[in-house]
Amino acid sequence: MGLRPSRIFETAKAGNRPGECEDACRDSYPYNGGSARIAVCDGASESAFAREWAEILAEAFVRSPLDLSSLDDASLAMWLSPGQEKWDRAVPWERIPWHGEAKTGAGAMAALLGLEIDQTTNEAGAFSWRALAVGDCCLFVIRNGTLAVSFPMDSAAQFNNTPSLICSNQANNAGLWQRVHRLQGECLPGDLVILASDALACWLLQERESGGKPWETLLEFHSNREWDDWLQARRSERAMRNDDTTLIIVKVE
Repeated sequence: MGLRPSRIFETAKAGNRPGECEDACRDSYPYNGGSARIAVCDGASESAFAREWAEILAEAFVRSPLDLSSLDDASLAMWLSPGQEKWDRAVPWERIPWHGEAKTGAGAMAALLGLEIDQTTNEAGAFSWRALAVGDCCLFVIRNGTLAVSFPMDSAAQFNNTPSLICSNQANNAGLWQRVHRLQGECLPGDLVILASDALACWLLQERESGGKPWETLLEFHSNREWDDWLQARRSERAMRNDDTTLIIVKVE
């Protein structure tokens, strides 16, 4: 039994260049049998330097220890602090025009979905996992052809234009702890684990609510070209919102 390393597909919204994608994702599969860690972040376009903040958050979740089992308001703020300082150093403050100072000073905003999977089987012969979410990037677990887990959203109607976000300016994270969602569960052989940013997550839930099995479509992509063509077709027919879009697939074997 084991985890097959992530298959990752990421595309900027139509009209933007690949380097302008404000989604970010990272993964890590330690060889020593430690926990695999996967993160998807979605930078908010209306905030300044959101792409940089999304990348910092995703990297921090994968590279820096974060005890999801005993996490609280204080430890979350402490964990965020180095990344917030890194974002501040990355901003070219000397080149910010006067009319952009207030917006930049308020900080960048991003959603975060982080997943940690213990690569050692437990007494039941399964992998245990823990997940954290702030915002509307989603985790799905497919078992025996059905949707077993949908986190933190479980309905397409829950998506809106004002998701919860994490700010690079600690002063603007008031009430953040109340917007943190956590969940834990188990992976079994044959399970399919999907992480998706909001536009794709909403589409997946819409399709499932219509009686479909959209994860079967997602498994068909063998190249970035196939993914891009499919994604552009969904956007063109208005089946999916035109937004930066990320898909990560992990198979449990």
